[in-house]
Amino acid sequence: MKHYDTYFDEYMNLAPSLNDCLNISAYKHLKKEMENPFSLDQIEKQKELHTKYLNILRKKKRPNVYDKTLMYMCNDVLESYQYKFELIPINHQENILYYILEMASGEGIYTFNKKQDYHDFITKMCKFNDIVESIIYNFKKGISLKYTLPKILVEKLVKQIEELLSSKSYLNKSIKYKLDYDFNAKCASIFVPPLKNLLKFLKSEYLSKARSSIGMIWLPNGLREYKYLVKSSTTLKDITIDNIHKYGLQEVKRINDEMNKIKDKLEFKGTLKEFNALLGKRKDLNFKSKADLLEHYKNELKSINNTIMKTQFHANVKGKCQIIPVPKVNENFSAEAYYMGGDLEQKRQGKFYINLKNYKENNKIEIESLTLHEANPGHHYQITYVNESNDIPLFLKCYPNDAYQEGWALYCENLGKYKTYESYYGKLVLEMIRALRLVVDTGIHGYGWSYNKTFNYYKKYSFDSDSKIHDQILRYIALPSQALSYKVGERIILDLKKQFKTDFNNPVKSHKSSKDFHQKILEHGPLPLEILKELF
Repeated sequence: MKHYDTYFDEYMNLAPSLNDCLNISAYKHLKKEMENPFSLDQIEKQKELHTKYLNILRKKKRPNVYDKTLMYMCNDVLESYQYKFELIPINHQENILYYILEMASGEGIYTFNKKQDYHDFITKMCKFNDIVESIIYNFKKGISLKYTLPKILVEKLVKQIEELLSSKSYLNKSIKYKLDYDFNAKCASIFVPPLKNLLKFLKSEYLSKARSSIGMIWLPNGLREYKYLVKSSTTLKDITIDNIHKYGLQEVKRINDEMNKIKDKLEFKGTLKEFNALLGKRKDLNFKSKADLLEHYKNELKSINNTIMKTQFHANVKGKCQIIPVPKVNENFSAEAYYMGGDLEQKRQGKFYINLKNYKENNKIEIESLTLHEANPGHHYQITYVNESNDIPLFLKCYPNDAYQEGWALYCENLGKYKTYESYYGKLVLEMIRALRLVVDTGIHGYGWSYNKTFNYYKKYSFDSDSKIHDQILRYIALPSQALSYKVGERIILDLKKQFKTDFNNPVKSHKSSKDFHQKILEHGPLPLEILKELF
């Protein structure tokens, strides 16, 4: 459809840095371009673009699934601009500056494949100072409107920027070509002065004005904004904070009961905390080294590819999944594991990153569920499937729909074999974290929970160290509603599977299988859940 193509083309030219991730040859001329996402001009252009295409789509008499999806996306973007989200442009979890420096180092999504790429990157970075200035401007405006980051997050952001500067994280240690200038020196001259300026502002001006509260509910219009974020993150129109919170409480209880059943089957007489500690000390469940950890995950992926991927899915994907360590410079700020997808033309492979900083605290009981989630058939399979599809429109391939993607990845954990009680228990440990998120995210931002109340509730059911719990809570404070997407998305997919299975009672449709269900979920790409439900 022509309007899909024109929308995507206009969007790419408005946000050219998106192609650093997508790597589409037709847009390679944008490699030296970068937008300033925080500028007033950029925001106005975003509004104009999405208003234009919303008006086009409203005229369609019989909108198909992709028309409905693009209309949903336009509505969502336009509604977001009714609020004040731009007044908190970055935090330690979503920090464009970190990702830019990561690109400079050669560790990020920007590819340095030829000599010209280094020149283009320097040209691209001419926008860096403007971006930092806009960040400071928006933070200052937020101060005047009493719309600020929590102090606890400002302190974390300060430490992050200090570490970026002290470690010189922008240094590229693997320059492939002999350049007629010092690339790293040029990057330092571009990055260091603005970052020092931002750091000075945060420490001398912003920190003292930051709020002591942690939830969105305490911001001007914060509860209304959080309700929007809940709707946007889950891609469901009628979902409520109360329903999510209650579902979270029910899931925490159910998972806790399941854990106790495993403990009893293994004839352990102590508490769950003591049982978990015992598993953590078992030598047969510990990793001997960082290399040993990576090798176990690679072997698990091979096993999944030879079993589940053959019995539960119609077709495999061409793109292979790499399993590699989180870059050292980001170990202190990274999650324990995450996935970065490949590009649309299969020039860059998908990568499953594992944080090896505390590898001795990691445990083999989580290998199966985590590999199912991050690699196959979770993030890697789903995202690579989309990238390799010739039928899914480009605009949808670029849609960052966590409710679909994280919901799918969590659903995939249910497909594991879990041949040992310990492995199934490991699945429950990870699932408990996702269930706790439903309670604490809504607790913090919807009900005004304090840090101490949040910490105590989380600690009651979690087996993490206090420092890990602290880092998790900071994530939920920094990214309101994002953590809801996992369990909510999984719930929708599980409900659709039950609905799909009713077809087995119909003789005409008795040929339907799990393979067919998975194909139906995947074939149109990361649809908003509200629209996905309409297909069943």
